[in-house]
Amino acid sequence: YGALNAALDSTAGERERGSLEPLLMNPAPKAALVLGKWGAVASVGMLIAVLSCLSFLPGQWLLRSETLAALFQFGLREALLFIALLLPLAGALAALLMAIAIRCKTFKEAQANATVVILGVSLLPLVTVFNQEGAAPWHLWVPALAQSTLMGRVLKGEALIAADVLTSVVVCVALAVVALAYVVRTLRSAALR
Repeated sequence: YGALNAALDSTAGERERGSLEPLLMNPAPKAALVLGKWGAVASVGMLIAVLSCLSFLPGQWLLRSETLAALFQFGLREALLFIALLLPLAGALAALLMAIAIRCKTFKEAQANATVVILGVSLLPLVTVFNQEGAAPWHLWVPALAQSTLMGRVLKGEALIAADVLTSVVVCVALAVVALAYVVRTLRSAALR
């Protein structure tokens, strides 16, 4: 969610302000422009993920009840594992939000379209709540659901299986590559008009 405004502003916002066309007239390759924009947007999303994970550490210190402290064991190890799991997702979502926004003419239109993605990402972890049989293998192939499943394992103290983590990372990288390729293709066709 932290990358939403940056993704929308760097694509649909620039189109609405009229600053995208002069940028496209530069001799720089469109892929380099897109990667630069994505790097900035993904950095914002990743920073939000890091700050969110680290903000639980002081919360752990503030728990005065021994019962609550026993139920909520979240230390530096868990925070670092959460960060490692969330960084690929932040990069993939930044690319996906840019891909959605690049096809919109205004910031508000992009915001309305991106709401569906944000809602989906917010609701996907509920699959594990309503699934009585527990985590299924296909959960690891769905971004956001995979991260939620793996973070649940971290909180339970279970060991993370490298193949499971790799699956979620590969899916996020593939999603980012496809979304960024779409943005590059859209900008190339916009530059030709």
